[in-house]
Amino acid sequence: MRIGEKIRFIRQQSGMSQEKLSELLYISRQSVSAWEREERLPSLENIVQLSEIFGVSTDYLLKSGNKSLRKRQRIIFSEKSFHI
Repeated sequence: MRIGEKIRFIRQQSGMSQEKLSELLYISRQSVSAWEREERLPSLENIVQLSEIFGVSTDYLLKSGNKSLRKRQRIIFSEKSFHI
């Protein structure tokens, strides 16, 4: 899974809109959309902020996934509740 897919996945799993995420990061909604479509990449500062907002590591966001990672994602997001 690539970074844009991961951002979309964790955002949707948390029930958060692109608009809400953009407000938390002080960026435009179009920037979030461009990340998710992988037209642009988030800055390192934004990657750190995303990891803090969603409670995931920067490694999770930056490294390519494999089957065991995808399985772990399902476990993490089925057990975790988001309160933002």
